[in-house]
Amino acid sequence: MVLSNAARQRRWRAKREAVARANSEVVERGLLRAAERCAGLSDAERAALADQLADAGMGHLRRAQALAALARRVRTSES
Repeated sequence: MVLSNAARQRRWRAKREAVARANSEVVERGLLRAAERCAGLSDAERAALADQLADAGMGHLRRAQALAALARRVRTSES
């Protein structure tokens, strides 16, 4: 069975999103572990860790806002 171009794109996007989620979860786990043992870090290391945590939080915020916009479009679309 031959896949249409749209079907191939959907499969490719699904794979790409799965990899991105897996990577972000691994990165976040590492950041959380580093935050738990931040007492042994220097001031510069704590500042760098805080920046990384803030960047991860902003990434979550952007994704949440995009999903909220999509939900609004779904609610207002006529079926």
